Amino acid sequence: MDAWHPLLVALLVLSVGAGLTGCSGADEEEGQTRPLHQFGRNGVPTAEGSERLEGGEWLKHGRFIFRDEMGVTISEGEYESGLEVGPWTQVYGDGSRGEGAFLRGQRTGPWRTFFPNGAPQDAGEYESGRRTGEWTSRRKDGTLLRIAMFVDGKENGPVTYFEADGQTVDPARTGLYRNGELQAPSRAANR
Repeated sequence: MDAWHPLLVALLVLSVGAGLTGCSGADEEEGQTRPLHQFGRNGVPTAEGSERLEGGEWLKHGRFIFRDEMGVTISEGEYESGLEVGPWTQVYGDGSRGEGAFLRGQRTGPWRTFFPNGAPQDAGEYESGRRTGEWTSRRKDGTLLRIAMFVDGKENGPVTYFEADGQTVDPARTGLYRNGELQAPSRAANR
């Protein structure tokens, strides 16, 4: 029986994770909630939260924690009807971390990211899931890398890049941007 255990666990994870769309039993009612637990190959819980039956479909709903295969938390926040809402923290593949909020599954409001060493990396605002307004980016050592204006998720307007000292402007990349493309380099670049 022990030889079948990993297979049974895998099947359970697949059936629970898939939400069993269209497989509502007679005892399941709209709005009903149930716990959701997913496990990695080594048996470590990789997702913990709950689901709610909406329109015949099980959707993530409530507080969730996601972990990697080693059990380290990589993301946590809330879902409402299958979409991220409210404050979230996320850890990215390179070990950096992001903090901010979601509204109906899209990033919104202030967001900050941090390097794996905890130093600030990026700071700015999202609107409807896209960067907007002024964003400040820093290097791992804390020096200023860039100050950029964003519209619809792309650099639009004045963008200033700084050399490694964090104070001297990099004229080759500094200037006016439109849709993420440098349109007019700073005058210093033309000397």
